[in-house]
This record gives sequence, structure tokens and C-alpha cells, in this order.
Amino acid sequence: MGFLPRLYRTLSRHVTVLIIPHTNLPTWKLRFTFNFFLFCLALWSGVTMWAGLLIGRNVDYWITKADNQVMRTKVSYLVNEMQRSMKELDQARDTDKQMRVLLGMRSKKAIIEQEEGVGGPAPGDRVGLVKEFLRDPMRFNVSTVRSSLMAMRQESQQRMASFQEIAWYITNRRSLFRATPQGWPAADGRLTSGFGFRFSPVSRGDEDSGEFHAGIDIASSADTPILATADGIVRRAEWTGGYGKMVLIEHAWGYSTLYGHTSKVLVHKGEAVRRGQMIAYMGTTGRSTGTHVHYEVWRNGKAVNPNSFLKRPDEDTLAR
Repeated sequence: MGFLPRLYRTLSRHVTVLIIPHTNLPTWKLRFTFNFFLFCLALWSGVTMWAGLLIGRNVDYWITKADNQVMRTKVSYLVNEMQRSMKELDQARDTDKQMRVLLGMRSKKAIIEQEEGVGGPAPGDRVGLVKEFLRDPMRFNVSTVRSSLMAMRQESQQRMASFQEIAWYITNRRSLFRATPQGWPAADGRLTSGFGFRFSPVSRGDEDSGEFHAGIDIASSADTPILATADGIVRRAEWTGGYGKMVLIEHAWGYSTLYGHTSKVLVHKGEAVRRGQMIAYMGTTGRSTGTHVHYEVWRNGKAVNPNSFLKRPDEDTLAR
């Protein structure tokens, strides 16, 4: 007998399957050919493989969808943080302008003229851009985000540089204020001789008694306290010719002050003094005709009229 007939007879044999429940239910008896059994087995394998492929594709889709949702959430957070940072930078820019106007670093007109030459999106434009970005974050590539971050970084650096400039300006203005002579150099007294040419009070009877008075004279009772008119360092505190017992204080920004004819010096060379500090007592030492203090103000090595420094300047409140 050939192979095919034997195979046909084998596949045509019947198979009986008995299902015997452990209850009072009747026994099930299934009888089918071996050929039908192989067909059902192949069908089951095919359905299982098809279901596995279908589930695998769906799982990839669900994973991709979940990844997109996570990415959308991250992008939303990033854009919101960028938006908040830009708002803070806008506030910093406005504060910078107000401080510059308040400090007189630039006038309002100069700021307006500068603003006319610059441009940029308004906050409303950025809000619309953010909404579009959140609607479809995949439309924006990395270069868009990088350019936005670079713009924020540049703006931050500009604000930092501007605030440093303001801090430097305030420091210098305060230093200038503290170094600029102000007020009377004596606790009490009256002006007896001004700055400029005058007849010499010592040789008044001589024909050539005219002289240049490089300071002012303030007279009062003996031992009236003499006060430093600005912060500085004592460079001389000793007897100096016609000045008698003299105190010379060097200040910053090219200022120096001199106090002559004192009766007693209370400071020493190299000592740091503050405005309003008592440095000596009024006397009549040296080339003097009575109790007074000879007060000089020097700027960049040249004597200037002290009268303009006897009143407080308008920036008093600034440097305090």
C-alpha cells in the first residue's frame, strides 16, 4: 500500500473525547476524526498568532501614546517656566528703568528714545505663542526652544550688568558724598575773612600788605571744637609755620581740607576720620591775630573757595 492511502486512512480514524464532570451533570462524549482535530489545532494556532500580533501592535501604540502624553506634560511645564521667567525679566527691566530715572543716570527722554530703536514681542504675543506651542508641541523643534533660552540668557546677562552698573553708580555717589567737604568746620563761629585777595591783618599798615587768602576764617571763643567736614585720612597733624598747629585731611575724589591755628590737635597722622568728628580745638597759634580757625578746601591740588561747600548739596538724602 502506498504512502498517501496510509496517510488518508490514518487521518480518517476517529478520536473520542469523554468529559466526565464531578457533579450530577451528564457525561459529554465528543467524537471526531483525527483530520478534524489537526484542522482545529492549526486554526487555534493561527488565531493565537494573529491575536498576539494585534496585541503587540496595540501595545506599541499605547506606549507611544503614553510617551507623547509625558512629553506634552514636560513641554507644558517647560513653556510655563519660560513664560514665568520672561515675565520676571520684564519686571526687572521696568525696575531697572525706574531706578535709573530715580538716580538720574539717564533721563526719561533718553530712555524713551532708546526704546524707539528697539523691538520685541509684547506679553500678549508670547501668550499666543505659548498656546500654539502647547496645542502641538511636536511642531517646534529643538532650535526654537534653544533660541528662546538664549534670548532669556542674554536678557538676564543684560539685567545683571545693568544692576551692577547701578550698584557701582550708587557706591561712587555715596563715596563722592562722603568725600565732599560739607558744612561748617567749627561747632560755632562767625565768618571773619573770606576767600581771595585781602589786606593782611598782620601787616595792615604796610604799603604792600595785600595777600591772597586761600581759605576762610571762622572766629569763636577759645577751645571751640573743630570738626572734620568730610571722611578722610589725616596726612598732617603738627605745627606748620604760619598755620600754627594744623590738621591736613586727605579725602577721596581729589579733595583735601586744612584746619589751621588750632590750640590742640586731637588726631594723629594716618588716622581715619569721619565727617562731624572733632579733630582739634580752636586757638590762635601761628600767624594769627585772634582765636579762629583758618579753613581751606583743595580740589586736585588747587585751593578752591570753601563758601560753596558750607551748605549741604542736594544729594544729601541719596548718600545717607
